[in-house]
Amino acid sequence: MVPLQVGVPGGPELLIILLIAILLFGVPIALVAGGLYFYRQSKSDRPASEEIEALRREVERLREEVEGSDSEE
Repeated sequence: MVPLQVGVPGGPELLIILLIAILLFGVPIALVAGGLYFYRQSKSDRPASEEIEALRREVERLREEVEGSDSEE
C-alpha cells in the first residue's frame, strides 16, 4: 500500500527551495535595480558637484521664503 500523503520538507529541503527562490527572483531584481541606477547616473547632464550646488541654492531660497512668510504673520 502506497501512502497518499507527501512528507513535509525539512531543513535542507527548505534551504534549497530558498536558494532557488533567491536565484529566480532576487538576482534579476538586483540586476534591474543596478541597471536603472547606472542608467540614471549616465543620463545626468551635470556632474554631481553642480547638482549639489544647485540643490543648496534651492534650499537657501526656500529657507528665505519660509522666513519671509513667518515674519508676515
